[in-house]
Amino acid sequence: MWSWGETYFGIDKIDLIESALARPRFAAQYEEADIIEQAATLCYGLIKNHPWRGGNKRTATHLMEHFLLLNGIALNYEIEEMLILALSVEADDWKVKEIDQWLREHTT
Repeated sequence: MWSWGETYFGIDKIDLIESALARPRFAAQYEEADIIEQAATLCYGLIKNHPWRGGNKRTATHLMEHFLLLNGIALNYEIEEMLILALSVEADDWKVKEIDQWLREHTT
């Protein structure tokens, strides 16, 4: 059992969750984004919107992976690699383009 030391949990701003969840649909419709780019958009939006009281990066990366699995795409990565992705987005070092590139290198 993992202990992350979280003392806060739950939704902080539901409108920011809804906004991030809408991003993949809009990217598909207006930018002709494929599933991988939609997943990158979802992850970016969830991390940057920071809608939960705790666990934002973990939840965002989990939902991104689940979104890909629902669409028949599996991720192959080491935990440290996903940690780098999440921290890079949070630090504004990575945008959707960098997440998209990372996903393309780690999907089957």
